[in-house]
Amino acid sequence: MGKKDEYQFDYLDDNRRFADQINGALFKGRQVIKPEELEPDEAQTVVTGEKTGTGSMKTVVDKVRIWKGKKLHILAVENQNYVDYQMVLRNMLSESIAYRKQWKRRKQEHRETKDLKNRNEYLSGMKKSEKFAPIITLVVYFGTGGGWDGAKCLYDLLDIDDELKEYVSNYRLNLYDCHEHDTFAEYKTGLRQVFEAVRYAADKKKLKEVMEENREAYSRIDGDTRNMLEIVANVRIPEKCKVMEAGEERYDMCKAFEDMRQEGYDEGIEKGMERGIEKGIEQGIVTGKAEGIIETGLDVGLSKQDILERLQKKLDISLQKAQEYFLRFGR
Repeated sequence: MGKKDEYQFDYLDDNRRFADQINGALFKGRQVIKPEELEPDEAQTVVTGEKTGTGSMKTVVDKVRIWKGKKLHILAVENQNYVDYQMVLRNMLSESIAYRKQWKRRKQEHRETKDLKNRNEYLSGMKKSEKFAPIITLVVYFGTGGGWDGAKCLYDLLDIDDELKEYVSNYRLNLYDCHEHDTFAEYKTGLRQVFEAVRYAADKKKLKEVMEENREAYSRIDGDTRNMLEIVANVRIPEKCKVMEAGEERYDMCKAFEDMRQEGYDEGIEKGMERGIEKGIEQGIVTGKAEGIIETGLDVGLSKQDILERLQKKLDISLQKAQEYFLRFGR
């Protein structure tokens, strides 16, 4: 797991953020999932059957929570920082195995209780009336290099004729790509600032406008969100921007941007002055050479036309510039 993945994994360990992620991405901000209703469940390990040097290849669903007895998976797929073009297949596999695990648990329970009533139930390992807990997998894309350009459903991966589609089951991703959104008011935690920073990572002017519109939130960013912004969106918020609020450390991202802008402004002035001095010296040398050429030409009796031609040739300047020098230094 890379550094970005570790931060994102830990960030969503907080039930408030987990619930906020589900509510924002799937329910458009409606508070369907409450943090206090969530219970942790073991991470789902999926054995693909493919062999590696150390055994079977595995993939792990990042975050799993149980909500009111219904299993919710949030599969940020190492909180996807790149577009995985086989993401649809990964999700299909993980969900299929998760449902099968539910069935295997039920089958074992029935074996112990011996409560299956007929041959069909016995061979099926479950009762006819039994239902499984639904699994919702959410893929969250944090890439700053542009939007998700991979498949979003199984049909996107298949070379299939239209007349055959009705006979082939489709599977679609629950994909949250912040690049497809312009506003993030549906998020109530620091996820809003994270997604806004990722969305406008390449447009600092727009990000500054967003920050000004939501200045109160951007002036009170918690430490975990600050780390996420720095790691995921490459937004630097130095320690000098730390403020204390109700005994908790907060960070003022607005001040960080203002400081960066002032630093950039000061640096621009300094560089401009350096370039101006260099240009002035260079211009002074050219002017001195022009004066010498004109005085020498006049002393030896050259015509104005000859002097102008020499100025153009020796200094690599236009006729208009040569004439300006002649008017200035000729006599």
